[in-house]
Amino acid sequence: MTRAKNPVQAVQRTLDIVDTLRDTGGARVTEIAKTVDLTKGTVHSHLATLEEKGYVVHDGTEYKLGLRFVDLSHYAKTQIDIYDLIIEEVDALAAESGEMGLFTVEENDEGVCLYSAEGEASVQTEVYVGYRNELYHTAVGKAILAFMPAEQRDRIIEETTFEAITPNTITDEAALREELEGTREEGIAYNYGEAIHGLVGIGAPIRDQDGTVYGAISVIGPARRMDDDRLENDIPEMIRRAANVIEINLTSL
Repeated sequence: MTRAKNPVQAVQRTLDIVDTLRDTGGARVTEIAKTVDLTKGTVHSHLATLEEKGYVVHDGTEYKLGLRFVDLSHYAKTQIDIYDLIIEEVDALAAESGEMGLFTVEENDEGVCLYSAEGEASVQTEVYVGYRNELYHTAVGKAILAFMPAEQRDRIIEETTFEAITPNTITDEAALREELEGTREEGIAYNYGEAIHGLVGIGAPIRDQDGTVYGAISVIGPARRMDDDRLENDIPEMIRRAANVIEINLTSL
C-alpha cells in the first residue's frame, strides 16, 4: 500500500472521524473524540465542516455518515471499465447457483467487493459492497493473486501478515504459493472456509486479451451444500461461462 510521504494531519483526522462513524453506525461527539484521541472541540469543528458539505448528518444526539458518500461510491464504481458488464453476469450466476455471487477488484493490495447478488438460497454474510479483505484467504483474492504480475504478487505475499482467521486459513507462504500455482493451472480458486467458518467460495479471474486482471467473480455458499460434484464441476463450470462472457465483451471496450 502506498503511504503518504508528507501526510496532512487535518485530513488524517477527518478520515479517522469518518471511519469511526462507519464502524459505529453513528456516534456522539464525546464517543468520537475518545476513539480518535482528539478534543471534543476539534471533533466538533471537523463534523461541522463535513455536515456543511453533506458528508455527515446530525441525527438527534449522534452524527452519522451522509448520503453524499453514496454518490461518491457510485462514481468510483463506474470508473471500473467492466462494471456494467459484470452486473448481468453476476446476477445470472447467483440465480443459477442459488448462492451469493460476488465481483471483487484489487486496490492497495486488498480485495474490495464492488458488487454482490443474492441467489434464492444465499446465506447472509458480513460481505457488502465496499467490504475489504486480505487477498490470501478468499477465492476472489486468490484468483486475483494467481494471475497478477509475478513481481506484484511476490511483493504482496512477502508483505502479508498471515492470520488464522479460521482453522482452515492458510498461514504459510509456501502453502499459499503452491495453491496459487494450482489456481493458475485450473483457472479456478477455492476458499474452504478460510475467511468465514463453514462458508466455501469458488472464484475465477476476469482478464483481458493481454492477461491484465480486472478483478474476479465468485460464488459463495455453505459447505453443507457443496458436495464434491457441485464444488468441483457444477459451480466452476458456471463461473467459467460467466467469466468467458465478460472477457469476450471486454474486447469491445
